[in-house]
Amino acid sequence: MIDGKEVKQESGQKNLKFKIAIVVGVLFVAYIGMAIFFRNHFYFGTTINGVKASGKTVEQVNDLLTSSTNSYTLNLEERNNKKEQIKAKDIDLKFTPDDKVQKIKDSQSAIGWIGGIFKSKEYNNMVNLSYNKDLLEKRFNALSCFDSKNVVEPKSAYPKYDSTKNAYVIVPEVLGNKVKKDDFYKLVQNSINSGNTSISLDESKVYEAPNNTKDSEKLKQAIKTLDKYVGVVVTYDFSDRKETLDGSEINKWLKVDSEKNYDITFDNDAMVEYTRGLSKKYSTFGDSRPFKTATGKDITISGGIYGWLIDKKKEAEALVDVVKAGKNVTREPIYIQKAVSRNRDDIGNTYVEISLSGQHMWFFKNGEMLVSTDVVTGDLARGFATPSGIYPLNYKARNVSLTGQGYSSPVSYWLPFNGNIGIHDATWRNSFGGGIYKSSGSHGCVNTPFSKAKKIYENIEPGTPIILY
Repeated sequence: MIDGKEVKQESGQKNLKFKIAIVVGVLFVAYIGMAIFFRNHFYFGTTINGVKASGKTVEQVNDLLTSSTNSYTLNLEERNNKKEQIKAKDIDLKFTPDDKVQKIKDSQSAIGWIGGIFKSKEYNNMVNLSYNKDLLEKRFNALSCFDSKNVVEPKSAYPKYDSTKNAYVIVPEVLGNKVKKDDFYKLVQNSINSGNTSISLDESKVYEAPNNTKDSEKLKQAIKTLDKYVGVVVTYDFSDRKETLDGSEINKWLKVDSEKNYDITFDNDAMVEYTRGLSKKYSTFGDSRPFKTATGKDITISGGIYGWLIDKKKEAEALVDVVKAGKNVTREPIYIQKAVSRNRDDIGNTYVEISLSGQHMWFFKNGEMLVSTDVVTGDLARGFATPSGIYPLNYKARNVSLTGQGYSSPVSYWLPFNGNIGIHDATWRNSFGGGIYKSSGSHGCVNTPFSKAKKIYENIEPGTPIILY
């Protein structure tokens, strides 16, 4: 006897199998139906050169490609919200139907449509597009982003001197809008060929970028070095005067290569310009000077080679090391020639004074007159007049024979100050002063009584000013 429970169980199993068979049948019919559909239609989600080909036939897609090509516009999104366009008519852009779209369709297997769901279905640069290259180049070159009036060059961040802080601040980079033309042109070509309708020049990275930005570690290190340099204070000691050099001047000498590695160099021309000004203000070489004579007369003396002379080039070179050291210093400049006093009155109170017209000589040491004597200077009649001016004593020597054309004169005390012209004893003369020099004078030297020459020799040092007027 058959159990009722078993009958129900067997019936339920038959129903389940029947339902499964129905579902499978429906799916099979659907699969076959879709396979038949995809024999002549593109997979869903298919795009060809930007045209949506989902479920469309080859003929429909060709029509769409023709229409989209005729109305094609490439939108160019530039910086500062500027926009430009390249249109199909500008470049004679055309789509010519051929077998390429059909080949794309044939590559999509009708019976394999399920697997096709999971594959990329975007096709670019695979259809027969054509355009006039000359027209494209013409339109491309006419874009306003290439107009020199509109182009802003990129510029790296750089250090700038702030006089209110005596320190450097960072000026941020300028992005500019200069386009990398070749890269941009290739991008435009690819976009046209693929049907892409927009290009963001920023996102596409076709703008030239500044070499360095405000976040550059090399820039930050350069700022530290520059601040160290402009923090230096140099005090020049000119005895009764002081001259201060600080960051307000030093910053003018510093050059920074902001487009590379922020290397800091010193502008030698600017530094020499500064030392030239220093020399103009404090060098006295060859200057005209006010002078009070031994007789109390105020005169101006010009000529000669006496005085302070700053070595502009060497002082500029020395300042490079001073600034790099980063420490405040007090210094005197490097001199080509020095005088006896660094005060405004650089003659001081030790000097020899010679009145050419009065034929008289005085020697003062530390303000005290040690010698006052008549002398004989260069012979006027023979053209040997002793030059006026102020000269430093070159050196002093004993027992020298002075020689020249047609003469040789031994002297005991020789004090040259202007080439071969000097002060010396003249034992061959019995008298000095008066008008002797007019017709019976020397070859240019200052003939002096023996005892007076000796006195001067014993108390004078090289460099002492010899004043002739």
